[in-house]
Amino acid sequence: MFIRGLIISLFLICCFQFQSKAEDIREFQIEGISIGDSLLKYVDLEQIKNNSSFHYNSKKFGAYYLELENSDYDGLQIDFENSGEFIIEGFGGKIFFEKNFMEKCLQKEKEILASVKEILKSKTKYTNHGITPHNYDKSGKSIGSWHTFEFNDGSGIISLECMNWSDETNFDDNLELMILSEKFQDFVNNYY
Repeated sequence: MFIRGLIISLFLICCFQFQSKAEDIREFQIEGISIGDSLLKYVDLEQIKNNSSFHYNSKKFGAYYLELENSDYDGLQIDFENSGEFIIEGFGGKIFFEKNFMEKCLQKEKEILASVKEILKSKTKYTNHGITPHNYDKSGKSIGSWHTFEFNDGSGIISLECMNWSDETNFDDNLELMILSEKFQDFVNNYY
């Protein structure tokens, strides 16, 4: 498990260092995916139609979950504009922990956070939101740690969170590193 954690940290450091001169959210990637790509570049239309979900009170944006093998992430949630082009407006690499979730998640979050802070320090406004209930779960039972990096140019945010979801949400507890366009972030803010 230590080796996997080290590999994840090194991957994140390398991924972001490669992009450390980037000034725009579209220049950051996870598993080769970027804001502005078409989901059709990675998944065929039939898979999108049969396996997408809509978490909001709108069908304007959908979510497609891609399980990953041989990756530092267990999966990737891809948020796309529900149009004929299926343009990606957000995505997040997810890591799941089977036991001692919050303890392991918060430790991994701390490691990733240090790397991301170093890489993005002059390009973003950093906010530590602390441990709070998640707005998606109206019961207030889903609790998590949440950090955001808002790009100075207004192009989007990078968010890191450990979420302990309530049973009612049917979401798995996870650590997620998310990259969201300004367009998608505005949409999410309006539908939570």
